[in-house]
Amino acid sequence: MVEKVGTEEVAGNLVGLVSHGERVYEWVRDRIIDGSLPTGSRVREREVAEELGVSRIPIREAFPRLEAEGYIRTLPRRGAVVAPMELADVIELFDVRASLEVLAARLAATRCAAGVSGAALLAALDTADRAVESSDESRIADATSDFHDSVVELAGSRLLQDLLLPVQGRVKRLFHIASERDDGDVHREHRDLCDAIVRGQVERAAALALAHVERSRAETLPLLA
Repeated sequence: MVEKVGTEEVAGNLVGLVSHGERVYEWVRDRIIDGSLPTGSRVREREVAEELGVSRIPIREAFPRLEAEGYIRTLPRRGAVVAPMELADVIELFDVRASLEVLAARLAATRCAAGVSGAALLAALDTADRAVESSDESRIADATSDFHDSVVELAGSRLLQDLLLPVQGRVKRLFHIASERDDGDVHREHRDLCDAIVRGQVERAAALALAHVERSRAETLPLLA
């Protein structure tokens, strides 16, 4: 006799898998960002499973997402390894940011000019402000990344969000790797960019976004070189 499984039980199992997959994703991502898993090191399914007390199913759900966002690469005969962040990779990253982040700022300002609320972006700026006051480098890096994510969300383009997904993972890593930039200067740039966007000043927002990326490039590349 085949035992029927109730709809609620199936739903509960699916939720459990999703939550475990999210936990695996966050655990691996955070250790790549903070350097506990250095570039080129293997990310072994067995070790992750033992550390988190999960099966391999949520791990195999989390790894494609980590790869799509630029945290890991899957190599023949080696499996998953932490993706590189060499100088050439960072140069490519800035080249892409100079195009896509400027587009995001332009679209976000255009939407604000049309009446869309910039409240979420202002809230992200406020969070970044408090992070800078705390002088906690990890907290500042996270808040900086979240501010940039908020600009992309306000842009309202699903295609742009998809295109920036692997970029945002790499940017978050870079904010933690190269944290020597003056936090006050970076935050002032964010404040000016936010002001232009919420005021709907499209060309000013685009110009400030480009200047922000290029200033970051000029200060970051010598540190990595």
